[in-house]
Order: sequence, then C-alpha cells, then structure tokens
Amino acid sequence: MPRALVLNPWVTDFKLYDEWMHPLGLCFLISLLRHNGWETEFINCLERGARTKDKRFATGGFESVELRKPAPYKRIPRKYKRYGISERELEGRLDKAARPDIVLLGSAMTYWIQGLAQTAAALRRAFPATPIVIGGIAATLMPEAVEKCVPAALVHRGGILDSCESLAQMHPLLGGLTTQGWQPDMRASFAQSSYLRHGPVLLSLGCPLRCSYCASSLLQPSFRFRPADLVLDEIAWLADNRHARDFAFYDDALLYRAGKGFLPFARKLAKRDLHVRLHAPNGLHVRWLTAEVLDAMREAGFVTLRLGYESGLEKHRCDTASKAGRKELAHRVALVRKAGFAPGETGVYVMGGLPQQKLADMLAEMDFVASLGAMVKPVLLSPVPRTRLFEYYAASMPDLTVEPLSHNDTYFVTRLEGWGWEAVDTIRDSARTLNASFK
Repeated sequence: MPRALVLNPWVTDFKLYDEWMHPLGLCFLISLLRHNGWETEFINCLERGARTKDKRFATGGFESVELRKPAPYKRIPRKYKRYGISERELEGRLDKAARPDIVLLGSAMTYWIQGLAQTAAALRRAFPATPIVIGGIAATLMPEAVEKCVPAALVHRGGILDSCESLAQMHPLLGGLTTQGWQPDMRASFAQSSYLRHGPVLLSLGCPLRCSYCASSLLQPSFRFRPADLVLDEIAWLADNRHARDFAFYDDALLYRAGKGFLPFARKLAKRDLHVRLHAPNGLHVRWLTAEVLDAMREAGFVTLRLGYESGLEKHRCDTASKAGRKELAHRVALVRKAGFAPGETGVYVMGGLPQQKLADMLAEMDFVASLGAMVKPVLLSPVPRTRLFEYYAASMPDLTVEPLSHNDTYFVTRLEGWGWEAVDTIRDSARTLNASFK
C-alpha cells in the first residue's frame, strides 16, 4: 500500500491572522488518496498549537519568527515573518513520520513562495530521495516561479476534482489514481489534524461571476453543489469529535441559486441543533441577500457576515462584476439590520488599488459604508496571475509576471501613483476610527 505525506506549508508575509484558515484543497487530496487505498499522514505547518491563545470566535495569531526582508520589501516599514509551527517542531514531526513513498505539498498565495521553499527544504533534508509534488493555487497560477524556487520538485498545474490525468503525469506512483465512485469528504483530513479550533464549511465549488481581480473561475471552472447531507456530517463530526463551535463558509458564491443550495442546507442545519456559530468571511454577493436568505442565516446560527462591495463607483463596475452601487448596498444593509444582525456582526469589504482609483475614492467609500451602520473592512489589491486586472497592471509593471513577491498587497499598493505607505496608514487609521463605535 503506497504512503503519502501531505503538507500545508509555512507562510512568509508581513501579516497573517487565523480567521478560520483551512487548506481545503489538501483536505480533498487526502480524501482522494484514501479512496484509492493509500495511507496518508498530514502535517499542517499553519496549525495553531497549544501555545497560541484563542481570541474572538476561536480566531487568533500564529507563532512566528522574524526573517530578513527580501530585496523588493526593503523599504516596507514592517517586520517580515515566517508564520506557523516552529522549525524544530516541523523537524520533529518529520523525524517521527513513517517514510513516505511520495510527498505532496500544497501552495496558496504566490507571494508566500518563500515559505513554500523553506518547507520544501525541510522536507528535502528529512527525505532526500523522496519525490516532492507541489500543487495548489500558486502552482497552478504561476508554475514557472514555483519550479524556479523549488527546482527539485515536480509541479502539478490544476485541480484534482475533475480528473486524475494531470496528477498521473507527475509520477508513476500517482498513475493509478481514479475519481470513479469518489465523493470528496474532508473528515479523513480532520481526523489526521493535531489541532482544530474551528472548522470549514464548503457547500459549493466555483463562482459564476468574473470579477477582474479574482481567479476563482480559473481554479474551478464549473459551478457545482456538494451534497448537503455530507456537508452537515462534516460539521457534526468536528462538533462531536473536536468540540468545534465556530465554522466558516469557504464558498466563493454561497448565495448563488440559494433556493437550490443554501436555503435548504441552512434549514437542515437549523434542525440538527448542533449549537454552532457560523461565519461568512468571504464576500457575500450583495444582490443575492434577500429577507428570506437573511432570516435563514439568523436561524441557522450566523454571527459574522461580510458583504462583497469593493466599490460602488461606476468606473469600477466592470472590475467588480457590478455587485452593487451605493443605493443597492444601502438597501441590503437595511435588510441585514431588519433580520437582526448587529453592526458589529456585519462588515463590508472596500477595495483599494483598482484602476484609476484614488485614495480619496476609497476613503469616501469607507465613510459611506460606516454611515449605513456596517463595519468597514478595507482590503488592498493583490494582483492575481492570469486575471484581467493582473494583465492590466503587468503592462506597466512587467516584473509582476516573473516575481511572485511583487503580488503582495502590502507591497503592491505602495507602487501605485498617489498611494504609498502613508496611504496604507491612512486607510488603517480611518477604518479603526470608523469601526470604533461598532465593537
């Protein structure tokens, strides 16, 4: 029986906070391997162990160690860190692990690539002759950069849900994998996780929208629902076996075709009476928020709503897939309030770094959101390879196509005309002031 070691790598960045983070792609990969008769072992380098304390709703900070800043970041006045378990702990887990036939390493943000490389280096020291296959978001969107950063690894481009053909090309060991009769189930990975303070929920895959800054349609081209009863069983397993009470939805389009997907699921969940708190950290599509949907959310146990607004200005409608103008947002926030959600439970994402956007534009949008009685959640653009907005900026910043570190939101916004590091401070201070009364 073949044996695989599956890892979620370290992250290197200026900031990282565990707001219900889970590597869902690796969860499905473990499910696929076990469906095919493999033995698996899972190491999550982003686990928050016993030394990290929970904050609100089981979120919290990671252990970290400061690193020397790479050249592009020299002028950023923040500490650059590696987040996750310590190097000593990772080495100890690798020493105790049964020798694998193959190592499968995930990847996420392209600008976290140094954390990926450092994880791969630790693996190579522990298992110098074992093949390493890297897959996931960064490997799919920027494979050449991953190959350059981890030259000894095999890089898998694409997902695992539709076909195993591309995985089979990576290594002969993977040639026998099949998805026939397979139903992706996260419980196998839950059972192999050392610490689980909260849980993920994924009711659907894909997104019908085509926002200029998002790669969801590239990573998962088709939209599909997962079986509601299976998702409910995943929640119940974590609630019963790990005593998890906080669960975050990972859907890119949670409310799309709500009558077929979300509404019947939410009603089933409410009847299960699991006593859980539900969170929607991904931006909910504003136009799909109806009184019926919001009542179902409240009854099911939602306590965190995040609305995907980004910008209501006409010049950005193409970039935001026309999610909502100001009047639409005001109407939907009023519905949210009527359904019983407090201002502190409701946040609205406002994006900075869109084409031709000025700092004053973003600040005005933030003021407007706060005036509606919702928390302001500012986000700065990270250009994602192969998206329309990435191509727009790459025309004047060609290094974006070859240097993944240049995609970091903290760094990228400082390169835009009229922004700079002072703008980052201004946005942060404004959000803190506007949100003070909602805590």
